This record gives sequence, C-alpha cells and structure tokens, in this order.
Amino acid sequence: MTELGGHAIFYSVADSPLGKKENIHDTAKCLTEYVDIIMARLKSREVLRELAEHSDIPVLNGLDDYAHPCQILSDAFTILESRGTLQGVRMAYLGDCHNNVTYDLMRLAALLGFECVVGCPAGKEFSPEESVLRECEEIAKIGGGKVRVVHDAKEAVSGVDVVYTDSWMSYHIPAEEQERRKRELSPFRVTTDLMNLAKSDAIFMNCLPAARGMEQDALVIDGPRSVVFTQAGNRLHMQKAIMMYFLGVLAPTPPSFRKVLVALGGNALLQPGERGAYEDQSKHCQETADQLAELIARGHQLAITHGNGPQVGAIHLQNEIAQEKVPPMPLAVEGAESQGLIGYMMVQGMRKALQACHLEATANKIAAVVTQALVDKDDPAFQNPTKPIGRFYNAEEAKDLRAKGYSVVEDSGRGYRVVVPSPDPKQLIEGEAIRSLFDSGFLVVASGGGGIPVCADAEGVLHGLAAVIDKDLAGERMASLLGVDLFLILTDVECAYLDFKKESQRPIREMSSREAMEHLQAGHFGKGSMGPKILAAARFAEATGKVACITSLTKVLAAIEGRAGTRVHAQIAVVKTLIPYQKK
Repeated sequence: MTELGGHAIFYSVADSPLGKKENIHDTAKCLTEYVDIIMARLKSREVLRELAEHSDIPVLNGLDDYAHPCQILSDAFTILESRGTLQGVRMAYLGDCHNNVTYDLMRLAALLGFECVVGCPAGKEFSPEESVLRECEEIAKIGGGKVRVVHDAKEAVSGVDVVYTDSWMSYHIPAEEQERRKRELSPFRVTTDLMNLAKSDAIFMNCLPAARGMEQDALVIDGPRSVVFTQAGNRLHMQKAIMMYFLGVLAPTPPSFRKVLVALGGNALLQPGERGAYEDQSKHCQETADQLAELIARGHQLAITHGNGPQVGAIHLQNEIAQEKVPPMPLAVEGAESQGLIGYMMVQGMRKALQACHLEATANKIAAVVTQALVDKDDPAFQNPTKPIGRFYNAEEAKDLRAKGYSVVEDSGRGYRVVVPSPDPKQLIEGEAIRSLFDSGFLVVASGGGGIPVCADAEGVLHGLAAVIDKDLAGERMASLLGVDLFLILTDVECAYLDFKKESQRPIREMSSREAMEHLQAGHFGKGSMGPKILAAARFAEATGKVACITSLTKVLAAIEGRAGTRVHAQIAVVKTLIPYQKK
C-alpha cells in the first residue's frame, strides 16, 4: 500500500480479537468508514465471510483455514513467468497436505486445466479432506484439470514441471508433536535425488518460511532450480495488483462481447403507473434505443428481444371490452399483434438513434420478425398458469377478475396480475430467417414476448395456443441460435439478489450456472419475475460456455464493461469476476 502511495493501518486480532468486545457487524461498519479496502488474514472462514458480508468496501482474503488465495495467485504468476504457460503443466506438492495452501493449489490446477499430484503420508492427519477432493472433482469438470493423491514421494515427482513444498510446522503445532511429525514426513523431504526425478527444467517452489534440512534440503532451495525468492517477491507485486483491481485503479479487461442479444424488460416501454398510451411507450422505446445505439457505436453487433406482458394484456382487455361489436381475437393472435406493435416502435426508435450516431448503414439494416415458438402441447404449464400478462391491479380489482374466471396472482409485492400458461419454448420457427438476417449484419428484433406459442398437429400444421412464453427463456433459444458472446437480460433492478426485499438482502455479482440453479431451487427468485431470468441465464451459460448478465437498462454500459449486474457463467464459482470498487 505504501508503494502505491497509500497508507496502511495494522489491526492486530491477537491483541483485540474480532467479535469479542465488539461484534463483527460493528467492526465491519467502522472499518468501512475508516479505510477503502481491507486485507483480512484470519483463522476462521466464517468470521471472514461475516466481515465481508457487513462491509461496504472490498475485503480481501489474506488467508483462512481453508484457503490462501492471494498466495496462490502469486504462485500461478510465478509458474506462468517461469514456464510461459499453465497449459499442460504438471505439479507435485510434497509433505503435509492437510492445509490451506495445498487446497488452493489443488483448486487452481482443477480450474485452470493442469495437473496437481499431492504426495503425503497415508492417513487423515496429512491428507487432503474428502470435502476438498470432492470440490476439486466438481471444479475439474469445468476447468479440465486433474488432482491426484499419492503416498509415495518418487511417484509424485516423476516427470513433473513444478515441485512445491511448505513448512511442516505450522504455528499451531505444539512442540511435543514436532519430532513425531518430522519422522512421518521425512520421506517427503525434497532432496536433490527427488528433484532429479522431475523434468530437467523443473522448478522448485516454497511459499515460506522454509526450514533447511526439514521439508527441503539446502541444496534444493538454494540451488539453480529454485524460484522461491522470485516467488516471494511476486507476492508483493500481486498484492498491489489485487488492491488496484478492487479499488478500480487497474480496470479489468472485459471479455470481447462483440455479438450481444439484449432482452428488454417491461420497463423499457412502460413505467409503473402509466396507462400504456402510445406516446408514453414510444417515448420510452426511444430512450431505450438511444442507450442501445451507444453499444453499436462502440462496435457491438446487437439483436433485440423484448417482453410484451403489458401490451398483450392491454390488447386482450380491448378485445374483451369491444367483443359486442368486434369479434375478439385468440390470445395467440393478440401476441402477434403485440409483436408487430413493439417491433414497429423498436425499429423506428433504433433507426432514429443510429442516425443520430451517424451510423446510417446500420440504420438501414433493421428488421422486426414476427416469431412463433414451438412448444409441447402436453407441457405441464397448461395445467398451472403462472405467466403474468397485462397491467397491475389492486386487491379489489383482482377479486373481480377472479369472479370472472381469470387466474390472478400477487406479483412480487407490486400488485396483482392475470396469469396464463407459460410453456417452455423448444424451437423458434423463424429461427433460420432470424439467423440469416443477423449473420448478414442486420439488427434483428425478434421473439417478442417469447414468441407466439404454437404446436404441430399430426400433419405438421402449426396451431396457435392460449399461452404466453417467457421472453427470457425464448431469448435464451435465440441467443444460442445466433451464437452471441453475451446474453444481456435487462430488468428494473441493477442485479439479482439473495433474500430480495428482506433485511438480509444481498447482491449477487457473479455465479456459476450450477449456483444459479441451486439458488433458484432454494426459492430465492420470484417465479414470475427474476426466476425465469436466472433460469434463462443458467441455460445459456451451460449450453454455450459463454456469459449471461442480468442488470438494469441504465447500467447497460457498465454491465458490458464488467462493472455492474449479475454475471452467470459455466465456470465453477471458485473464481469470481472482480467488480472494481467505486468509492461512495
């Protein structure tokens, strides 16, 4: 921190233990007022998590009982610096393997696709915990790495690129245990003979402190193959980089999201309290188009899908009111009408916005496609209506609608809405046309409102159904079809939350598709609101290996740059995309 021009305050947890006289919550809140960032080196992961949960500033894990991430990032950099790549690397870790350094090296290998062979005495005392081994197995399914545990030092180091060891005597080891530990661990001392079993250009590492004649011989740590002190020096530079990253001084390089599908929520066209007049919807559509044109001006190719709940609900109500004079249309036709209405406004809005950005060539290549979505006629959703359509009603209006035979539910604390069946989309009927237009450079507006739900009869003839498909689930089909780099789901909140609207509410900045599904199944997300967005994002990430992001319309640019929203990806959650901290 001093080298970066800042100032550091040392808080000794030995002299003033956390959570004793003052609870963790209060300590976190006080530190938030005093400093810009916290580096916490604690024995308990639970205490560390509690400190981070209640802090409004970044909390870096300097060490806990299960992980040593800052050390391992430095180690990864040292290997990369020495070998030029991490791909294909084979590492052996020898000695006491029941510790946080070993665990994070194993996780690193599993995640980044190289091999870590752990060599230790048999028995629970020195071997990795089963829970960590299972965790590494799950990580390896995504990262492609490999972790093995062996109980023979020669087998462990045979043909490896990196030999790593650590102190046999952690600070908590009582003096009376030390001689026994030396005897049991001595077969795993790194000697010159063991190093000669590794590759001829293999490097030796130790995260220090080191005891010559114990975990390694002096000829090894002080020999030409040792990078131990380069490794130590890299810790300084890595910690500076981590702090700069979190403080927003060193901005992350976002993934190259050239092709983006934007799924617009209802707030893109209609704000709460508005009646849905064309003038209001057209105005909001233009405001949305102005934001999206900025992305195109920055080099992104866009496709757009959108919701239609308020619009199809209004058309349905118009049909109901006028049915004595004009024959009402089926819900499937109402969906088609809403696609035409919104598609027209979006094309007009985007054309004007692109012209204002002097992007006339793109302004002349915009197309709205009325889209049908194939569903299974036996989908259980037809027996359980869940998809809200139309405007919000108060409790009295909801009571009247139920009396008329409508299915009405409360919607996330915002009022009551009519619900209809929402089957899962299987295929976009116009998918090939949409992809052809997109591949030809067109800005395509398609799959509006999730598409018109249709099913095929025995002769293959398509028939519209009285249902509404969730636009985000259909959007996932469209995103996968078009091969976009980013599926950007826009809604009326900046990100997804756990325990939404509760005192324990907390934002989710990044999660794996697996975590997303676990949170969804745990009931954290509303079935008619955030739930389908999470499901769509998880499906896209899992199917394509690419990124989905959930955020608000006002945070589009920040989300593209990795500074806002909730990102869902296929990778396991050991590695998080770090959102640079912005001082209030």
